[in-house]
Amino acid sequence: MRRLLIAVICLMFFTGCARFVKSEISVFHELPLSLRGMSYTIMPFKEQEGSLEYKAYEQSIKQELNAKGFRETSLENADVVIFFSYGIDTGKEVVLSYPIIGQTGVSSSSTSGTIQSYGRYGTYSGTTTYTPTYGVVGTGVASNTQYTRFLKVDILNRTALSENKMTKIYEAKVISRGSSGQLPAVLPAMIKSLFEDFPGKSGSTRISTHSLK
Repeated sequence: MRRLLIAVICLMFFTGCARFVKSEISVFHELPLSLRGMSYTIMPFKEQEGSLEYKAYEQSIKQELNAKGFRETSLENADVVIFFSYGIDTGKEVVLSYPIIGQTGVSSSSTSGTIQSYGRYGTYSGTTTYTPTYGVVGTGVASNTQYTRFLKVDILNRTALSENKMTKIYEAKVISRGSSGQLPAVLPAMIKSLFEDFPGKSGSTRISTHSLK
C-alpha cells in the first residue's frame, strides 16, 4: 500500500501539468470596445513563410478572430494587419519535494472467534482484525524538466503599415510553463486563453487555464 501511494504521488507530479496549460496573459491596446465587422489580414514574418506549423497556428487564430466578429479580407481592404510569433526554450531542471504516505499506527482492533466444548474441556479459535491509520511518514524528492512557452500577437492598422510606420494598436504576450516540451501540443490552448477575454483591459495581466485536447 505504501509503495502504491508513493507511485501515485510521483505520477501526479510528473503528468499533472501535461493535461492542463496555465497561461499568463498581458495585453496593451488602443482597440475600440466594439470589434464586430473589423476586417483583418494575418501576415507572416520572413522566417515563417512556408511553415506548416505556422499555418496551423494561423488557422486557430483566425477561428478565434472570426468568432469575435472580425472579418478576414485581403491586405488592400483590411482595417488591421496581424503578426504573431511563438517559441519554446530548452527547459530547465526543477526539483520539488513531496510527502510520502504510509501507515502510522493502529486506530482500533476487533476480535471474533468460536468456542468448542468437549465435556469439561473446550477450545477457542479467534481472529483479531486491526484498523490501520495513514499519514505522512517522510519526504521524497523528484525532479522534472520545466519548459517556458510564449505567444506574441501584434495588431497594426493598415494605414500605419502602408506608411512604413510600426505603430501598434494592440500587443499581447502569453507565457506558460510546464513539463511538455512539445509546442504544438500546448500552443492551441494558449491561443484559446488569449481570446477568451479579447481584447481585454489594456495594461492588465490575467491567468487562464485550458485543458489539452
